[in-house]
Amino acid sequence: MVTLAELKERLDELSPTAILFVSRMVESLSSPPLAHTNSKSTWLSPEWIEYFGLALSVHHGTTLEPLAQKGFETVFCNACESVGWIVKGPASETQRFLDLEIQRPGFPWQKLSLKSTAARKLSRTSIHVSKLTEAAWVQDMRAARDRRERTLALFREYRNAVDSIMMLRAFREGHDIPTTYQLVEIPSEIFESLEEAPLEDFNADGPTIDCSFGGCDVAARVSLDRSDAKVTVKQIQLAVCNVHVEWEMKPS
Repeated sequence: MVTLAELKERLDELSPTAILFVSRMVESLSSPPLAHTNSKSTWLSPEWIEYFGLALSVHHGTTLEPLAQKGFETVFCNACESVGWIVKGPASETQRFLDLEIQRPGFPWQKLSLKSTAARKLSRTSIHVSKLTEAAWVQDMRAARDRRERTLALFREYRNAVDSIMMLRAFREGHDIPTTYQLVEIPSEIFESLEEAPLEDFNADGPTIDCSFGGCDVAARVSLDRSDAKVTVKQIQLAVCNVHVEWEMKPS
């Protein structure tokens, strides 16, 4: 870690333009978002939450655009490394579903999928995952039994590969720049009840199957989208998820 004295020494070597750039970054860092943490259920440390919030500040010091998927993945990994957690990516580029694994001291490895959204008019009570995964086979299935078997096989593989989905939601509420960021964890166990879905639920060419979880009869709805050859998960009830933290962005 660079000491304050070393940092000052490096600043003395910068050009006036670079100093201007740094001053804008410092100004962003001096006005971090206000974090509202779910202290009863989050496993994220205060330092992790602070780092991520500062990264959001720096990001919006240069752009009005929401932090997008690749940026989210980078900041998430950097925040984990900043607090000393071990981070590793998938074993191969062809490994499906998994984005990274993390290990906190004293805890087992956690297998995570990272997703983000900045769609307009995000719901405050439910979550929409427009593309959980690609599924080209959806377009070829004609029999309900075949659709059921392929769907159950897919979600068994998914639950084996992923413990939970970490989703960053950017609420814009009519503005270009987000007013709030929300980090939500969706457990992959939410899909377990698909195993009990009757055959008739798969009769339609593009069926939607309800999932029960956490005492909620319809905790999520899994849709096989034939037109785009993908699996969509809609109406995931926020009440059965873990809302770790919300960052309230300060007006610039």
